[in-house]
Amino acid sequence: MAADVVSMGYWIDIAVKAAIGVVVSVVGLDYRAVKNSLHELEQSKYQLSAELQVVRVELTSMQDKLGSIDKKLDKVLYK
Repeated sequence: MAADVVSMGYWIDIAVKAAIGVVVSVVGLDYRAVKNSLHELEQSKYQLSAELQVVRVELTSMQDKLGSIDKKLDKVLYK
């Protein structure tokens, strides 16, 4: 064991393993960041979809009301 600590190959092996550990850690952090970003984008998509549905319903309601007003105006004008 004592002879292994002194040899250059031992330190190179430790350095390579440490570098691999650092790379794996950085990739793991990046993966988590991307995963969180995708989750936030998915939530935003669903929120925007819900808001879009509300706007569509409101526009349809407004269109119906305007159609009703148009019919009433036509009746008044043609009497």
